Amino acid sequence: MANEIKDKFASSTALTITIASLADAGGRQSTLVDNSTNRYQDVLLYLKIKNSGTAPTANSVVEVYLLRDDANGGTEHASDGAGSSDSAITILNAPLLGVIRNKSSPAGGDVIYGEFLISRPGPKWGIAIVNRTGQTLDSTGSNHWARHVGLNPEVQ
Repeated sequence: MANEIKDKFASSTALTITIASLADAGGRQSTLVDNSTNRYQDVLLYLKIKNSGTAPTANSVVEVYLLRDDANGGTEHASDGAGSSDSAITILNAPLLGVIRNKSSPAGGDVIYGEFLISRPGPKWGIAIVNRTGQTLDSTGSNHWARHVGLNPEVQ
């Protein structure tokens, strides 16, 4: 019988990013993940974000961007000049992973979820979130989260 190649899933791991109180039009980057040891070929990204205020804009979005770093010690190239840790960022050229859309009749306190596939994340990677909901996001940190699961092919 021929061997099969199936995905081997890593454990779900928290991604460090401060989404709480992110202002409308504000951008925030995660701490970069060092992928040089695990060398995940794909990463599943899961996000939970809670609206605040009383009137988020209908059909507005939270944008999710991929940040990559080439890990070339001393002269590293990182998407949009991203640093190594959780901080504010202005996105200009990083690739858009996708958006998490609000409902057509959103309310303050609505929770929105996103799932994204990152293919070939590189030696270091992270994400950036840009809030385009028309409101500041909820101020309680535990009302938001970002997690990832690494995938590698494995011969079975």
